[in-house]
Amino acid sequence: MKSLILLLFVFFATSFNLPFKAKIIMAVLAHPDDEAAVAQILAKYASAKNKVYLVIACDGRYGVEAHTLFPAGDSLAAERQKESQCASKVLGIEPPIFLGLHDGMGIVSGLGEYFKQTKGLKEKLKSQIENINPDLIITFGPDGDTGHPDHRAISDITTEVILREKGWYEKYPLYYIGWLREKIVSIPQGNMTSLNYADKEYLNVRIKYSVADRQKLFESLKCYRTQFTDADVKDWVDAELKDSSFTFYFRKLTTDLKVKRDL
Repeated sequence: MKSLILLLFVFFATSFNLPFKAKIIMAVLAHPDDEAAVAQILAKYASAKNKVYLVIACDGRYGVEAHTLFPAGDSLAAERQKESQCASKVLGIEPPIFLGLHDGMGIVSGLGEYFKQTKGLKEKLKSQIENINPDLIITFGPDGDTGHPDHRAISDITTEVILREKGWYEKYPLYYIGWLREKIVSIPQGNMTSLNYADKEYLNVRIKYSVADRQKLFESLKCYRTQFTDADVKDWVDAELKDSSFTFYFRKLTTDLKVKRDL
């Protein structure tokens, strides 16, 4: 009897294509263009009919590059929003959600403004998580990708918001972007920084992606005209083509809920 029931289930499942349960994925990053760090994975899940949302904390107003005609301020922030919208369209994800903080989260204007903006960020981020109700959240690791202070801050604050709300750790699994020591990269600001990394043993979430996913990353880079020159894009692509692993690494936030009475 059990065998008959199993056969009937397989028949109906294959004959009528039971509905696919799509994931809702939420990436929380610091600036317009930070999505390039994880673009091939966002593209991979979007192409598989998952809902992929991008939340960007800061507006990029101070990200002035030598080749751009935009000065620091509102006009640059507005243009960088357009660039991120362009990249999101290329990747096939939902239009980006901008939280509107200044680069540095207000620290340029003083410590008081920093505290004000980061307090507001926590409230806005909590609201977005409740509204989107994702199956998982992606953000930078504590290394901050390149070590940019805003990258580290968005990692810290996202982690804080997840851990301060009862039940959120279980409901919203948090995944940190991770890099290997041997990852070959060409960062436009490479004379100032490079990728931070973790030992491979600690990056125990490993996601395969395809040539098509990587190609969407390459196409999305062309959207960031205020940040990258054509030469920058070519160098980034050339470096990425040297990575034949087609593997992206994450580390999942985990904590032991068992109460201990000693260190």
